[in-house]
Amino acid sequence: MTLDIALTLAILLAVILLFVTERLRPDLVGLFVLVILVIAGLVTPTESIAGFSNPAVVTIWAVFILSAGLARTGVAAKLGEQVIRLARARPNQSRGSDEARLLTVLMTSTALLSGFMNNIGVAAMFLPVTIDIARRTGRAASRLLLPMAYASLLGGMLMLIGTASNLVISDFLRDVGLPPLGLFDFTPIGLAILVVSILYMNLIGRRLLPDRQTPRPLAAANSGMADRDLRTLYGLEERLAMLILPEDSPLAGRTLTDSRVGRALGLNILSIERKNGLRLAPDPTLILEGGDRLLALGRLDQFEQISNRPLFHLENDRPALQHLLAADAELAEFEIAPGSAFAGKTLVEVGVRQRFGASVLAMRRGDRVRRTNLQQLVLEPGDRVLIEGLPVHLRAFADQPGFRTLSLEEAEAYNLEKYLLVVSVPEGSALGGRTIQEARLGAAYGISVLNVIRQGRDWFLPDASLTLQAGDQLLLSGHTTDIEVLRGLQTIKLQPNVHIDLTELEDGPFAIIEVMLSPYTTLAGKTLRQLRFREKFGVSVLAIWRGDRAYRTGLADIPLQYGDAFLCYGSRERFEILARERDFFVLKLDVQEKPRLEKAPFAALIMLGVVAVVLLGWLPISVAAIAGAALMVLTRCLSMDEAYRAISWQAVFLIASMLPLGLAMQQTGAAALLANSVVNLVGPYGPVAILAGIMILTLAVNQFIPSAVNAVVMSPIALATAANLGVSPYPFMMGIAYAIASSFMTPVSHPANVLVMSPGGYRFSDYVKNGFAISLIVLLVGIPLLPIFFPF
Repeated sequence: MTLDIALTLAILLAVILLFVTERLRPDLVGLFVLVILVIAGLVTPTESIAGFSNPAVVTIWAVFILSAGLARTGVAAKLGEQVIRLARARPNQSRGSDEARLLTVLMTSTALLSGFMNNIGVAAMFLPVTIDIARRTGRAASRLLLPMAYASLLGGMLMLIGTASNLVISDFLRDVGLPPLGLFDFTPIGLAILVVSILYMNLIGRRLLPDRQTPRPLAAANSGMADRDLRTLYGLEERLAMLILPEDSPLAGRTLTDSRVGRALGLNILSIERKNGLRLAPDPTLILEGGDRLLALGRLDQFEQISNRPLFHLENDRPALQHLLAADAELAEFEIAPGSAFAGKTLVEVGVRQRFGASVLAMRRGDRVRRTNLQQLVLEPGDRVLIEGLPVHLRAFADQPGFRTLSLEEAEAYNLEKYLLVVSVPEGSALGGRTIQEARLGAAYGISVLNVIRQGRDWFLPDASLTLQAGDQLLLSGHTTDIEVLRGLQTIKLQPNVHIDLTELEDGPFAIIEVMLSPYTTLAGKTLRQLRFREKFGVSVLAIWRGDRAYRTGLADIPLQYGDAFLCYGSRERFEILARERDFFVLKLDVQEKPRLEKAPFAALIMLGVVAVVLLGWLPISVAAIAGAALMVLTRCLSMDEAYRAISWQAVFLIASMLPLGLAMQQTGAAALLANSVVNLVGPYGPVAILAGIMILTLAVNQFIPSAVNAVVMSPIALATAANLGVSPYPFMMGIAYAIASSFMTPVSHPANVLVMSPGGYRFSDYVKNGFAISLIVLLVGIPLLPIFFPF
């Protein structure tokens, strides 16, 4: 083994480990691999960036645009409507045979469409269609969604453009001087695999599918189902309460946002009923009035803790400003520069206190000074920030523009005096025995604890884990109006266990609708609070469904995951705006963006034209796909912005940056070394056994790394194996293509699997049961047929 081979295999192993551990984004891993290969001298700089102009990569992004054109003009939706029509139950037909017919129609339609379109897009488009079919036929959605997702993957085996990995494999053949794969080379064996898979699902597989009724607000909202109440589906009936504002409430005259009713009490406000009976939507800018009745959703723990129990007493005789510089603390200010790491982030995201041990007291933006409710304020270039901390901690900001320490006199320009409060914790306070973090003074009331004085001892910028005690004196950064808000919250009257039909809230322009994170989302790992979801989109999240359970409390601070579903409440107009966001998928057809039906004939003709031009050999598929994408925009099936948004740039960068690794495996001999190992292991049993070994190896690796990367890794090995045996590489290359498309066994092996997990309430084991069987079908059908259609 040479040094170059060892380096290449070490990089390959590191790539697999990074993909398995998910420590870095896949596309970022690819970019690092590209750079490391050049530094190690395994590829030239020109070879390292050649992937970005590779015909396979070009075809991939062009197909994304073609798929978007078919979806945006309603071509795909029309096909979905035909599926619903064909799926309707026939009279005098048993439930079992009806379900078999239903699975056959659904899987066939999904697979055929997925042959021409991106399979993730097809799965996303058929998701609401499949849920609607389940509702109309009286079935649990879990009986249909997983077969639909599997069909979208099986469709990738029908045509060259079915998956990105097919195009990558074809391009490896072109690079070694062999004819690339044809558009329909995959079809005969792909159809055989599809037919056998559908037969399996009808005879055996459907018996392994769970009959799990999961929350389907879409179905309930569309059909008015009497037996599936929304409150029961998401368990909301346990969390409804009515909050009643007294006539003389201190909250009267404040907006819903300023009252902090939702944030402080950890509740979602669903509606507001006036004394005259008028019911209003919970607009953040709505002015509250005495006598208002607020329908709230959530746990009442926080309300019960502050109700009729003073949290603290305001100490009016304490010189708060003098306590500011206790324990040798200092004041400093600095400016947010245009290229600063702080720009565009909130103070919570920056973690000034947690990471740097300092506290932000105020912020100046132009002529305006902000001193309260700073936690969620987004920092902008030009902002001047006043911070407090020990000298050792303030040094972390010394390299920021305009950094300087300030005396109390110099800080008077920030007018801090009226925004510093000294309070004491009385006996019986809900704060007693709770840590500062548990007290939620910052998140709930916009108040920061700067200092704790206990029996003459100061805890400057106390740790969030410090437990408060009766008798403690707290130096707070806030305003007396914040205390007034707290007192107003304490006067609210509670009417628990309210029995209200939530469908009443859907009168007029408002609706309760389910929204999912899309397969293309960039928001995984972020919280709704960080996204400012309610402020940005104007809808409230009532619950989050993840896996097989609903979460109804603390939603704002739950890190989001792929496959999460949100039960949301808001105006239909707001949902229509949300439906245009690439990060979300709204599971209600009537609020999704209306298709351009008048452009559907153009989109269909363009797609057929691309296929015809490639079949006739007039243009290579990459150029034909670009022409089709351009025509989609020229004929206004898509706007240019929509075309750019349709491209999964993460996939494009991942494939383009990983292609040099495949080249390095070929040039260094690493692929030949691995191929020799395969030949030595199963070579005595003939080329069919070697083909089976390579397909099984590909299938195993496919569970851990992205399919396109697997194509980059396995293609050189397949080519080297064929060269070692002196046979045609086509059966081996086609074999790994089918194996790579077999991402059935885990929910994370393909975005289409993740997409149906929450709507179907599936567990990991549900994927293994049928996924293993269909993967086995791919092997049992593919291995005997490959030498027939692609002789050795």
